[in-house]
Amino acid sequence: MQFHRVFAAGKLVSRLSCSAVFAAIVFSATGVEGASAKKEKDAKPAVSEAKVSVPAEPLQPIKFSGIWLSGKYSETDLRFPVGKRYSLSSAQGEGVAELSKTLLAGLRAAAKLNGRRLVDAVASDDYAPSTTGGQAFLMACAINYEHVDSVEIAGIHKVLAEVGFDLVICDFSNKAIIATLPGRVMRIDVSKGAKVSEAQKTDCLVALYRNELVKQFIKLAQARGPEIFGIGTVGVTKVTLMDEAKAVLPDFLKDRYEEFFSGVAASNFYEGVGLPMTPFSRGSDMVFCGMREGLSDAQKALADSEQEKGGGLTFALHVPDYEMELVIPTFRTVTASSNAAGQLVQNCCYSRISIKRGDLVIYSSQHEANVTNLIPKGSSQKVPWLAYSDGLNELFFKSSKQIKGQISGPEKKQDKPVLIVKPLLLKQFLMECAPWSIVGKN
Repeated sequence: MQFHRVFAAGKLVSRLSCSAVFAAIVFSATGVEGASAKKEKDAKPAVSEAKVSVPAEPLQPIKFSGIWLSGKYSETDLRFPVGKRYSLSSAQGEGVAELSKTLLAGLRAAAKLNGRRLVDAVASDDYAPSTTGGQAFLMACAINYEHVDSVEIAGIHKVLAEVGFDLVICDFSNKAIIATLPGRVMRIDVSKGAKVSEAQKTDCLVALYRNELVKQFIKLAQARGPEIFGIGTVGVTKVTLMDEAKAVLPDFLKDRYEEFFSGVAASNFYEGVGLPMTPFSRGSDMVFCGMREGLSDAQKALADSEQEKGGGLTFALHVPDYEMELVIPTFRTVTASSNAAGQLVQNCCYSRISIKRGDLVIYSSQHEANVTNLIPKGSSQKVPWLAYSDGLNELFFKSSKQIKGQISGPEKKQDKPVLIVKPLLLKQFLMECAPWSIVGKN
């Protein structure tokens, strides 16, 4: 099936667009700016008063610790066949990877003297925090998943590569994950040959790591500052796929779909309303391996895990303050219209999104979104996963806006279909987990 993106009033319908030349696509995660202060209109001081400048409290230094991998080290060959080569350390104790050096150089170039962003707090190379001396903050790029696939569309072979990651900050003095900012990058290439080789797939992923991931990680580090420390946490803790939805998934996602759907939701909720989300966890999951701490007392205070070899202590990610649960019932494609050129179809995605704190459900509702594509006459009718991937991004981005919009609406509750909306608790949820998203709003 060949898809052509449909434009309406000059605006691309799908948020995740693929150009005619299939350039690299990056899922950005921009921060939400706070409201500006109001000016006094009438008051005019008779005598000008000297303003006393109060210096801002210095930022807590953060040691950049390169690239980590999520999950267990024993699973890295299966989950990260390309990404594992960029991990900062390995079972053989290899040195600092070139990609980590590139990331650090980019952070250094973006940093500003006396700035108040995360990128400005990255410490000098010789800084080694002590776990016994108080806070020991480390920043890393934690890879959550990678996958690559190929599809033939109207005789053209295309390669789709995708990587989900987090900018994560950990405090090794108490083994706490104190902040995560989700990111997701994607790249589509057109194969020159009649068949996509494994080498071409690997090259596509390598290019994604070396280019788009570097740019997006540095962008995340510039978007927020110390205001992300100490806020409430929210993360996807359960993903349920009905059989009809599972049948549509490509093979490379069927065994690891929870991390994928969690990553798509997290990156779009952050982009949509500035809500940071933790990596997927069912509770007490082992989340990082392949780590290099860079601590002054690493050998004294931290013992390497005997079960999980691969360089460094592992972290257990506990249940977040607020849990988000996703239920994906199906994916569908319906014909909107037909003409001499072909068929206009809508690729539809659906998900129930529930948010709860403990046993108290504060929100639960069905959400849906679709993207419109043109199938040229005579093309295959098989729907490529890329079309539904477009729809999922539209679904979660739009849902983030809709959920935020409920904080000023009425309370709702019904049984069939289940609908629960508690506006006051939703507002409290956003105030705790993303206060900048509603500053100055009633």
